[in-house]
Amino acid sequence: MRYFLVKSSIAIVSAYLFTATVLYASDRGHEEPHWGYDGIAGPEKWGSLKSGHERCQDGERQSPIDIKISEATEGKTLESIFVHYTNAPLEIVNNGHTIQVNGDGHSTAVIGGKEFTLVQLHFHEGSEHTVDGKQYPMEVHLVHQSEVGELAVIGVFMDIGDPNEVVKTVFDNMPAQAGEKKVDDGIKINATGLLPDRRGFYHYLGSLTTPPCTQIVEWYVMKEPITISEAQHAQFQKLYKNTFRPTQELGARKLLHK
Repeated sequence: MRYFLVKSSIAIVSAYLFTATVLYASDRGHEEPHWGYDGIAGPEKWGSLKSGHERCQDGERQSPIDIKISEATEGKTLESIFVHYTNAPLEIVNNGHTIQVNGDGHSTAVIGGKEFTLVQLHFHEGSEHTVDGKQYPMEVHLVHQSEVGELAVIGVFMDIGDPNEVVKTVFDNMPAQAGEKKVDDGIKINATGLLPDRRGFYHYLGSLTTPPCTQIVEWYVMKEPITISEAQHAQFQKLYKNTFRPTQELGARKLLHK
């Protein structure tokens, strides 16, 4: 029963965060531009593109943010993150916005003292979060969901340096066309290789960084980046560039660190 719930969660979260289509049909029966990262459907227009996206425009708990180190308070009650990721068969999708790797329901993490399942991970070219205004070349988001539907996302900055073996496996198998999927049980992915050795993090309450920008995410952004090579970065840029939402105001929210 638990496995069925996890598999259902994978489908729900994957569909909720991203879509493989480039256009959506309106109630008036004609095609309207789907959200994107520039032009008439760029981030500043997300809130008015479609009913249900209003939080992108008027939300008070939006993501990503610029992490100002001097404003981060030590979270004395924050618990460490413990991951128990397994070797999962490759299931990779070009969803029209990024490259997404789906989990198989067996990789878990204890975050904030609760157990979550890793449902998918995906990449942004140009990090979405910044640190004191600094933007990293890329950021990977590891999306987790609890059995009752809570979302916890671990964000990891990707800097230029040594190549990353997990990234190599993913990028060497990226489908080139939007909507295309590749499944290969003979290729295994272990997301542990996308985490830094030191697991200090920043924590705040936020939202999805794509429409509908729903404010349901607990964010855990790793302090330490991982590295990818210039060649790996360029490999991803052949498919997607500048796929980041601009930073949003922190407002009255607390930014904690551990």
